[in-house]
Amino acid sequence: MITDLTKGVGGTRGGAIMGLIVGLLVLWVVLVVIGFAIKALLWLAIVGIVLFVITGLFGAIRRRAVR
Repeated sequence: MITDLTKGVGGTRGGAIMGLIVGLLVLWVVLVVIGFAIKALLWLAIVGIVLFVITGLFGAIRRRAVR
């Protein structure tokens, strides 16, 4: 029995991509928290915020295109 790994979660192809996007959003939030907690790493917080916004926009566009 061969399974199709490109289908992702729930049998939809976009499920795996959305899982990746959610994972990236969580990672960016962690970077923002670390950046604000350690003032010397404020640049990390700024990078995390920018990447969070970009990933969120990509996810929204991707989700809209799937529908």
